[in-house]
Amino acid sequence: MSQIMGSVGSYQSGAKNFKADVETVQRMLQAASQKLRKPQFDPNGIDGLINRIAERSGTVKAISNFQKEQVRMTRPDQRVDVNGQTWKALVQTVGSVPAPRPKPVVSQVTLTVSHGGLVPTGTTRMDGKPVGTYQGPYESSFVLTGGLVGTFRGSIWPNNMTVKGYVVDGIYPLHIGFHKGGTAAKQTASDLVVRTSGIRAGLLVNARSGVTVKSDNPAKTLSHGINVHNGLSSGNRSSDGCLNLPTEDWKRFIKLFLDAYPDINDWHTLGTNTGKKIGSLVIQK
Repeated sequence: MSQIMGSVGSYQSGAKNFKADVETVQRMLQAASQKLRKPQFDPNGIDGLINRIAERSGTVKAISNFQKEQVRMTRPDQRVDVNGQTWKALVQTVGSVPAPRPKPVVSQVTLTVSHGGLVPTGTTRMDGKPVGTYQGPYESSFVLTGGLVGTFRGSIWPNNMTVKGYVVDGIYPLHIGFHKGGTAAKQTASDLVVRTSGIRAGLLVNARSGVTVKSDNPAKTLSHGINVHNGLSSGNRSSDGCLNLPTEDWKRFIKLFLDAYPDINDWHTLGTNTGKKIGSLVIQK
């Protein structure tokens, strides 16, 4: 059974906050958040640390929320005591939480996208442009090497080339982060799961900054917020210029990154929902 040797919580409450104990409580709060589907119980990271200013601590906020809703405290004391009321409620809610797996050490990855100069069918073009040279919506091979390995199908093409454009051949920084998360609220550890809609874990090309694109519209030469994410289905990319993988390939593709980077803090390194650099994207013919 999980145990703590000293109290965990706000320093103002007198909590001792031994690092190992803080990590244990953080893991239990995270498990309670996932089990009860209560994001307010999520400490937003497992790092064994408590901010000296209680209002700035995700763990203290999570303890307070848990005490209000699960322990029914009218005035939460912001502290988990050894064998105390809040501790017992946590144990009753989630049971024993095993020690975390050692964090994987992943070297820089390379995602090589080879498109062969092919235009997939279903791409809207201006008059006089080729309609398609590849039968199907996913003309490219996506190959992961380096820290992660795998081969997948995908596409560099937007659905509508009269409005958007595809990223031109070249080498680009690749970051982990959340697709559609550029202006969204900070995602939590409970969001590190495979999703195919809404705000979801994905890869960011050049950390959302501008990249050069080619379009049938001569005025469209630059795009921001280019990500690597899933298409709507095997037959529909539903892309505005991002790099897409069909749903069945996407699930095993993104799972590699979720397993390799289980720390939510890595997904917010550069800012809210924009994470650490994990390698390079190479787009080539």
